[in-house]
Amino acid sequence: MPSEPGETALRPEIRLSWHRARISGLAPDTPLHRVRLAEVDQQSRLVAAAAPVLDTVASQLAETGFSVLLADAQSRIVDRRFGQTRLGDALDEVRAVPGSQYLEDSTGTNSLATTYETRRGVFVTGEEHYLEPLKQFCCYGHPVWHPTTGKLEGVLDVTGYARDATPLLGPFLQRAAHDIEQRLLDGSRRSEKSMLAAYQSRTARTEAPVVVLGEGLTLANPAATDLLDPADYVALRSAARGGPARLALASGSEVLVTATAVEGAHGAVLYEFSTVDGQRTPRRRRMSAARVQDQLDDLRSVRGPLLICGEIGSGRTTAARELADGKPVRVHDAVHLGAAGVHAWLARVAVSTGSAGQLTVVENVHLLPENAVSGLLSVLDHATGQVVLTGPPVAELDGEHTRLLSRCPHRVDLPPLRLRRQEIPAMVSRLLAEHHPGTPLRFTPDALRCLARHTWPGNLHELTSVVRMAAERRGAGDLTPADLPAAYRSPGPGRRLSPLEEAERDIIRSALRRNGGNKVRAAVELGIGRTTLYRRIRALSIE
Repeated sequence: MPSEPGETALRPEIRLSWHRARISGLAPDTPLHRVRLAEVDQQSRLVAAAAPVLDTVASQLAETGFSVLLADAQSRIVDRRFGQTRLGDALDEVRAVPGSQYLEDSTGTNSLATTYETRRGVFVTGEEHYLEPLKQFCCYGHPVWHPTTGKLEGVLDVTGYARDATPLLGPFLQRAAHDIEQRLLDGSRRSEKSMLAAYQSRTARTEAPVVVLGEGLTLANPAATDLLDPADYVALRSAARGGPARLALASGSEVLVTATAVEGAHGAVLYEFSTVDGQRTPRRRRMSAARVQDQLDDLRSVRGPLLICGEIGSGRTTAARELADGKPVRVHDAVHLGAAGVHAWLARVAVSTGSAGQLTVVENVHLLPENAVSGLLSVLDHATGQVVLTGPPVAELDGEHTRLLSRCPHRVDLPPLRLRRQEIPAMVSRLLAEHHPGTPLRFTPDALRCLARHTWPGNLHELTSVVRMAAERRGAGDLTPADLPAAYRSPGPGRRLSPLEEAERDIIRSALRRNGGNKVRAAVELGIGRTTLYRRIRALSIE
């Protein structure tokens, strides 16, 4: 095995890449069998835009010992060109073939994987490669960005033998990547024009819900906005073309959806919705405090355990206490189980649930160990009093904890504050009246706009804290943005997230919570790279 240079001899970006490869479990002699292979879309937007550029680059490299490779947004090779057959054979031996996914956790340091990981142009030659089989090559990679969406579309790479390394690779490849980006921009403009034309043509002839989904662009008329929840846009992406086909919405309603490809817009689809069996087109029930209150009122006298779900700070405990309707309330929090021990904690819960004259609240059931869940299920079977369980959104319950769902015939889902922004002015007024009664305080419209643009990961608890701090700072009069804590004074993100982005953010936040905030494990669960996860966290302002 050739000797390896000392860590201090490596350039900083190469040294960091070696570190990432090492913590991924690679060693320099690790074979390349970990490279994943998959089918690639030869008709994708990227491949179509890059094809003429690759033809030109290949012709310029024809008399040299270099090849050009193109990887997609998942760092999967989708095309390659080379002028010398023996170089092609060498690339085959290291599985640098269409369909191979070159990532640092499987191929170590190289210009495809490291460019994908860092989102910057990278030159790697000879001994700078982490894996032995790649040390024979020199390579330069450059990211290809979509000029409109700002998303990474792929990585362009020039590879040759290490003995032929030249600093001219960098500028040469940058020009080629820029040419691909320009063709993506031209294609995007044509695609968006086609999407808009299809949308306008259809909505001019119908008042039914209509949605057009494309890459980076969503168009929806008011009827569709009233009908669909954010999660429904995710379901639409997987709906089969043609129709009409039945589609179950997140609201519980069922509609017929017809999906038609938009001509001239790669990957864009127009969806039109109609009723099932002559029923009226359902409207999405807006998530609101009034709706939640109606549910709680209807459930005050029900028998059997009840589950209240929601994010941290969404008001789970407050909602549970409202069901007491004057009865005494006994709270048992799973957070305290560790100090008490499972058997002692369950015994106290059993005593509470045996009293028909009080309400028993079991909080944070998702924190219970599996043996405690089994014990709680037994307690619920013998309960005579009213029992309310609280926990996170249902999607975050897994394993043994999902058995609790089958024992709770009734459930209340508390909406997160980010989906109730229109209610924030009324909430703020109510909080001021509760905590500062008789004090002439009022939030100005500018201050309310600042509050309405934040994502509120702490939900109602966070809003309550902010309102209290602002009121204590002013004491009386108008509360302006300057009275808000520093992190809340700006109007927040420059744009409102689309329904699809809202759904994506919720999915990522749920994965992070399930994995205790560990981004590496969350990325594995979501099936995306670490860098992709970090980028989406920043883009979606996930705290």
